[in-house]
Amino acid sequence: MRYREPGGRGGRQRERSFEKKGDADSFAAKVEREKDLGTYIAPTGLLVPLVAVYREFIDSGSRVNGTRYQYETSLRLHVEPYFGSTAVGAVKPKHLNAWLKWMVEERGYEESTAINRYETLAGVFSFAVANEYITKNPCQHVRTGRQRVKRRVKKTIRLPTLAEIEAIERHLPGPYKLLVWLMAGCGLRIGEACAVTLQQFDLESGTLYVDRQVTQDGENEEPKTAVQKAITKGRGRAHCVRHLKWRDLDEGRAVPVPPTIAAKVQEHVRMYGTFRVEEGPNRLEGDYLFSNIGRTNILMYSLVDRLWRNAKRAAGIKRRITTHWLRHFFASAGLSKGVPVTDMAEWLGHRDPRITHQTYAHVMPDAPERLRSLMDAVFTMQTELDLPLEFEAVVEAA
Repeated sequence: MRYREPGGRGGRQRERSFEKKGDADSFAAKVEREKDLGTYIAPTGLLVPLVAVYREFIDSGSRVNGTRYQYETSLRLHVEPYFGSTAVGAVKPKHLNAWLKWMVEERGYEESTAINRYETLAGVFSFAVANEYITKNPCQHVRTGRQRVKRRVKKTIRLPTLAEIEAIERHLPGPYKLLVWLMAGCGLRIGEACAVTLQQFDLESGTLYVDRQVTQDGENEEPKTAVQKAITKGRGRAHCVRHLKWRDLDEGRAVPVPPTIAAKVQEHVRMYGTFRVEEGPNRLEGDYLFSNIGRTNILMYSLVDRLWRNAKRAAGIKRRITTHWLRHFFASAGLSKGVPVTDMAEWLGHRDPRITHQTYAHVMPDAPERLRSLMDAVFTMQTELDLPLEFEAVVEAA
């Protein structure tokens, strides 16, 4: 039988054979019904490989480089090895269930990680529906148990002792000792600490304005020669200095700087100076406190990791301690001594204070009793309150 795609006489004419006339009539009625409902999909769209649609999904929209890098990594490690050249129209709910099982049982991922990858793929199929590659999203018929996973997963937070922090700091090379105190004393992430500039400090008011970070999601230069292509083959994205992820370009956070840390910053600048970086591709202008060993480039993750492991080994510390534990030390120390969760959330860069409370509730077990004692002292006139009767508050606008 012959039929036309939508578009009247301008629609492309197609042909399909059937053994029985009844089957041909049923198919013809189905095509006309889909054309009337606007759900007709050309056979060529169904045959496009899922991997190709996934790449088109990555290139669509205005995604930050970090998100693009995560999607590209998931495509390379989780989607392409399993689905290969499978057409987007050939993927059924049973295949998605088998894929989830494959990631957990054969690849060894946590169930929560597999579901995160699945949710990204569900977005790819929604993109395929919107662009008329397929008519229905197969993910609508897959139950992943996202809420069950969230309730069951527990994250273990580990802290270094102050003695361990000091021991590691002692065995770091001089130009990198300050990294430890910016993370343990100001709560910075490793990428934020690597990107600190002199201009971000206001030592008179005792604050550090955190608005940038070093990441490995910069734009790579396009290799032009065969040698350049061979050198860059298989490598990830370039290191870059950029504004904080998920924040506007003028949005950052002001973190209190303890006097002991401020003194260490001044001593660091006196002894090692700063490393000047001009505005350019993958770079933000500033006088950076840290650089690579040869002082020819920004400080990158690989160097920090190597220096950290060497210092820990030289200090004789056997147990696993990561740089992120210093941030946990900062938060736990402050919260255990009565710093409000809302303030700590702001200084850590958490958008929602609930994240801070859920992560560090273990260091505040006496908070309810502290509140009882405080309110009892207020109502029995044992303490005085000096509160404003009116004040302005910053709230999220709808």
